[in-house]
Amino acid sequence: MDELNVITDALRTEGGKWLQLSDSVAAIKGATERLSLDASAFYIGDANAGVHSAAYRDFQAFMVGILTGAATEFEQFGEALRRVADAYDQADEVISLDLNTIYEA
Repeated sequence: MDELNVITDALRTEGGKWLQLSDSVAAIKGATERLSLDASAFYIGDANAGVHSAAYRDFQAFMVGILTGAATEFEQFGEALRRVADAYDQADEVISLDLNTIYEA
C-alpha cells in the first residue's frame, strides 16, 4: 500500500500549495483595499475627473471582490485536497485488514 501513501502525500503537498496561494492572494487583497486616489489625481484639464475617479473606485472594488473570492476559494480547495487525502488514508486502513484473521475464525 506504499503507492497510496505517495498519492496522499502528493495531495497534501498540493493542498499546502493552495493554502499558501490563498495567503498570498489575501495579502494582495489587503494592499489593494488600502489603495486610494483622490478625484484630483484624475484632473487632466477637463470636467471628467469625477467620472474617472468613480471608474477607478468601481474597478478597485471589483478587484477587491475578485481577490477576496480567490483567497476564499483557494483555501477551500486546499482544505478539500487534505480531506480527500484523509479519506484515502481511511479507506486504506479498511482495505489493509488482515484477511487471514477473518477466515481463521
